[in-house]
Amino acid sequence: MNKQHKESTRLVPVPSTNIIPERDISLPPILETRHLGIDFGGLSAVSDFNFAIGRTEIAGLIGPNGAGKTTVFNLLTKVYQPTRGMIMLDGIDTAGKTIEQVSRMGIARTFQNIRLFKDMTVLENVLVGLHNETKYNTATAIFRLPQYWRRERVARERALELLSIFDMQDLADHKAGSLPYGAQRRLEIVRALATNPCLLLLDEPAAGMNPSETSELMENIVRIRDMFGIAIMLIEHDMNLVMGICEGICVLNFGKIIAKGTPAEIQSNPAVIEAYLGKKKGE
Repeated sequence: MNKQHKESTRLVPVPSTNIIPERDISLPPILETRHLGIDFGGLSAVSDFNFAIGRTEIAGLIGPNGAGKTTVFNLLTKVYQPTRGMIMLDGIDTAGKTIEQVSRMGIARTFQNIRLFKDMTVLENVLVGLHNETKYNTATAIFRLPQYWRRERVARERALELLSIFDMQDLADHKAGSLPYGAQRRLEIVRALATNPCLLLLDEPAAGMNPSETSELMENIVRIRDMFGIAIMLIEHDMNLVMGICEGICVLNFGKIIAKGTPAEIQSNPAVIEAYLGKKKGE
């Protein structure tokens, strides 16, 4: 599957300095950043970050520890407001938007450290993610009118459908905190999908997983992209995962992009090798 996936992907230029998969070139990128940056206390944490993601692309953001990867995710989701630059989501400038507003616009994410409601059930965690889709007025909710129960039933059915992606529907009534670590990771992805995103950001989704779980995760990430027709961007230190499923890869070091390209281009890039391994003596 991975070999065929790689051979069918060709990256082509889009306006500015960005590249996206050829199959997505007829439509604007789902995400494009232009000269994005943020300073903390006079120090630049991210600088001149120019990047684009095609509408059905699986993209990777990699780099050494402390390179600024999670800071980029925090900028995209408005945890941080940028010091400079622009973030375009589906062609719309997100300047001044809040976390909730960009969530409703279509960005969903998971976190490096799992952030589930651990005392709530698996099903309840997914229902929280469905709040963007479950709409009824205050009176309907307070008086439990028929419309309320219809919407609740639809939401429950949708939550179970999403859980079935990871074969977790039978765990619906279990407490989220009682699940094994890998299952909690999967539940966080399901909850993010429940917000109906056009762009899913995964922050180290394979962290703490064994090789078998990681292999299954790789297959499921590709399946999610194909099933929902969305773009996925991931931060990950597992290079087998990154090189196995990502089409375009961006490499950060000290908050700046040092390389962009296909997995093959990134693996052979001298600047990337130096960032990870350092210079040899005498060079």
